[in-house]
Amino acid sequence: MFYNESFEKRLLKELARDFPEYESRVNEFLPRLVDLLKPFRNFHYYNPEQNGSASIKWVLPAITGMGYDGMNIDNGMEASISFEEITFGDVSEEERARVRRDLEEYCKLDTWAEVMIVGELRKIIH
Repeated sequence: MFYNESFEKRLLKELARDFPEYESRVNEFLPRLVDLLKPFRNFHYYNPEQNGSASIKWVLPAITGMGYDGMNIDNGMEASISFEEITFGDVSEEERARVRRDLEEYCKLDTWAEVMIVGELRKIIH
């Protein structure tokens, strides 16, 4: 499962290209992946609190009451930039460790958000 098929599949295909020893394994599971964005993008489910958006950042609080507020890193673009800075930039070990913790918290919530959204959708359909 993932949120935003085109983005995630593109990254997985790039990883398979760059690490050919894993290409067949990646290609085996690509067709089985489920895009959690689709029911929201296609309006199979809509909550006015989404404010017209199918983004996980809007869907999560609309459907679960949870959200990204108060996080040091609270969106994918910021996460990507922060990762690049601590990987290639001239930053202290203290800063690197702090940003890494913030990235782990952000990624943890992104993953947990998908679990929570699926759980709430299951409640609705049962």
